[in-house]
Amino acid sequence: MNTVDLFGMKYKSETYLSLQKLVQSILPIESNINIHGSQGTGKSTWAQVILEKSGLTDNYCKIDVKEIEEEKFKAELEACKYRHILLENVDYLHKENQAILAQYIQTRSLQVKPVVITTSKRSLSDLAREGLLRQDLYYKLSVFNISLPDLKQVKEDIRTYSEYYLKVFSINYKRPQLSLSNEALARLESFFWVGNILELENVVERAVLLCEGEVISDKHIRFDEFQKYNSLDLSLGMSLSEVERRLILQTLEHTQNNRTKAAHILGISIRTLRNKINEYKEAGLI
Repeated sequence: MNTVDLFGMKYKSETYLSLQKLVQSILPIESNINIHGSQGTGKSTWAQVILEKSGLTDNYCKIDVKEIEEEKFKAELEACKYRHILLENVDYLHKENQAILAQYIQTRSLQVKPVVITTSKRSLSDLAREGLLRQDLYYKLSVFNISLPDLKQVKEDIRTYSEYYLKVFSINYKRPQLSLSNEALARLESFFWVGNILELENVVERAVLLCEGEVISDKHIRFDEFQKYNSLDLSLGMSLSEVERRLILQTLEHTQNNRTKAAHILGISIRTLRNKINEYKEAGLI
């Protein structure tokens, strides 16, 4: 995800407006915070902006738990010469390394208090509740919690991000006169967005490259086939009912809401599919 001016964004949804206010209230960052959300929601971007707005552009250590070998975590941590640490994908932290991190924070706090920003797909409270995260570490890491929404939950800001990335790529590709048609925006706003903001960014860039005129139409909005049909945004600990809901909704998207085709693909009756859809509507899940 490209660096986004999160404080300059003209958000429409109450969710993002509240996020802006919360983040502004904790700057400059001096407390441990966790930023959690699904893949592609911008966890790393929010973390980096918080650090930059705190005047720490180059004065922090970054460790991606998912990318380093477990046995090297302690060495990476001890090699950090700054107070501020960005610890990405903390939900992948092995129990032994959780103990190392807890001890590190406790020991360093006796000298110069470290400030740890963590990112994760799931909230630390959920992980602690299920025994996947040490309870003492949960309290150390979650002074503040920032929950990022899936893009489909803030549909009014699909336009916000679409227009932002259009401006970015229009400049990058020297196409300053480009605009989005109403039909193109409607197509963007109706999509399921499994990959969230990151996927939207790719779709808008693709549209800029495909458009030969000055107006991007709906025919220029092309979704990634692999992401659209073959990828579900799943994470460890997700309930079976939630997996089922996501699969049903994505299959309906794939069939353009043709319930007969969707039911056939899913191997269920149309009646069962209709009942599931009504159940989701009553629960406010769609």
